[in-house]
Amino acid sequence: MTTITPCAHSASPHVDPLKVLEGFECDGVINTPDEGLAANVAHSITLGFPQIRPRAEQKDRVCLVGGGPSLEDTFDELRALYFEGAKVVTVNGAYHWCLARNIRPSAQIVLDARPENARFVDPAVPQCRYFLASQCAPETWARVEGRSQVWIWHAAAYDNESLKPILDAYYGGNWMPTPGGTTVVMRALSVLRMMGFLRFDLFGVDSCFVGGKHHAYPQAENEKDKAFDVTLSSPGHPELTRAFRCAPWHMKQLECFLQTIRINGHTFLLNVHGDGLLAYALKLGAATVEWDAAATDGERSRGE
Repeated sequence: MTTITPCAHSASPHVDPLKVLEGFECDGVINTPDEGLAANVAHSITLGFPQIRPRAEQKDRVCLVGGGPSLEDTFDELRALYFEGAKVVTVNGAYHWCLARNIRPSAQIVLDARPENARFVDPAVPQCRYFLASQCAPETWARVEGRSQVWIWHAAAYDNESLKPILDAYYGGNWMPTPGGTTVVMRALSVLRMMGFLRFDLFGVDSCFVGGKHHAYPQAENEKDKAFDVTLSSPGHPELTRAFRCAPWHMKQLECFLQTIRINGHTFLLNVHGDGLLAYALKLGAATVEWDAAATDGERSRGE
């Protein structure tokens, strides 16, 4: 049994801001070896793309679109905000999903270091900005060659023993870290917040399976994800109890979101659309999560 502690910002020195799921332990593991990440970074930083830098506060409303299965159920909400003038920022396959529905992204964000994910930046869209992590594969960078609106950002903290020396040597220490979670949508939130955006509507960010689907579209990388039963309840309110099916990375993403809200939630507005685990956990505020710990023993989260 795991307790979700209230996720509002707390200035109390006695509260560990990273302890948002009592009784939950799940290691986040990058799906590419350290040496592969280092090689990708060493390659990408020499290509001459500008770095993303902190900017003044932006007033635009941002629809950050992940690939969760609730996208189909919330499409009308997304389309309405799009036609009202909100910026649509996609990650990974959500880029293709939006284009197929006549929603043109203002930006596409890619984190994954695997070469097969070069597909996430095709086709080129006029006026769309491409924000690629320095750990992206050379194949991904080759796809955006010649495009005028491409930026690089770094999914590494200042204490990253593998990547910091490479970045320091090239940039002379003049680079910005982008910490903040194990999935691309988590890092995308950090990137956009650094760029000054304050108001976010999240679509397709469920942190659970919906109708047996891990994404709103086929994605081979997640076909072997194991699903476990997770129950979310509010103490004293049995009528609010709901069951979900989650992969380990879903639970890790939930933890990362709660940590981000605990630490920095006072600096932005967040509205999670859909009826997934993340949206429901935030709705309850403080809740209890139950799952079969024995069944998940040895499982590790490898991101999205």
